[in-house]
Amino acid sequence: MGNLCLTRRAGEQIRLTIDPAVDTDKLLRLLLRDGITVQMLEVDHGQVRLAIEAPNQVKILRAELVDGRPTVGGAILAD
Repeated sequence: MGNLCLTRRAGEQIRLTIDPAVDTDKLLRLLLRDGITVQMLEVDHGQVRLAIEAPNQVKILRAELVDGRPTVGGAILAD
């Protein structure tokens, strides 16, 4: 299991994905056994600090990093 802490503002997203090369049977067993845990650590000045615990095969990305497009205030800018 891996851990990640990050901060998000209102409207910002996180994306959980799975690499197509992952052994899906193994990952499913891990998810059925342990699940994914999201813990809200702190809320302050319009931001929330999250701790996410998930199997290492699950990629956790800020949504703006998924497609590489820049954002302003959580909104993805148009091309």
